[in-house]
Amino acid sequence: MESEIKKKLEELNNQTDRFVEEFKEYLTNKHVAEQPSTPFMSYFTHSINAATDFQDENLLFGGFHIKNLSSDTINDLYICLRIDTSDPFTFSGKFQSEQSTVNAQGIPATWERFNHSEDEKEHWFNLTKDNHLQPFGDISLSDFQITWQNHVPFSCSITGFVYTESESDGITSLNTINIKM
Repeated sequence: MESEIKKKLEELNNQTDRFVEEFKEYLTNKHVAEQPSTPFMSYFTHSINAATDFQDENLLFGGFHIKNLSSDTINDLYICLRIDTSDPFTFSGKFQSEQSTVNAQGIPATWERFNHSEDEKEHWFNLTKDNHLQPFGDISLSDFQITWQNHVPFSCSITGFVYTESESDGITSLNTINIKM
């Protein structure tokens, strides 16, 4: 009786080992076969603080997030935030300008703003030289802010684009931010 149990346990262990190996092989083949057509994806998150007093400003806090879907490090990464509006607004965030090495809060920045276009609707950023996007990692342009006066109507649309050496035409973000107040 004891030898039958040992034999049955050994068979089950062997079967489990075969299943594990088959599953590993399946995952390896599936991973290779299902490489994403784009090496990354990007999207916005945001919240709005709508002022109740006409003298106050409305505020949008936004984040632009990029997720690396590949097993490669992405070093040459830059983004464009296109803010389509004809209404007056102020744009700020946790990034450095071409003239400084820290952002307005005095913190070393991950992103550097640069002028790439004469179009005032486009806000361009690249990773600072010591930063890159790790394989399967993510990176964000966090806590950018758009403010506008509460006493006038305001509408805008914000679209994000991500560029790399291999994606020189840019890839549009999965979502946009649209405001009409």
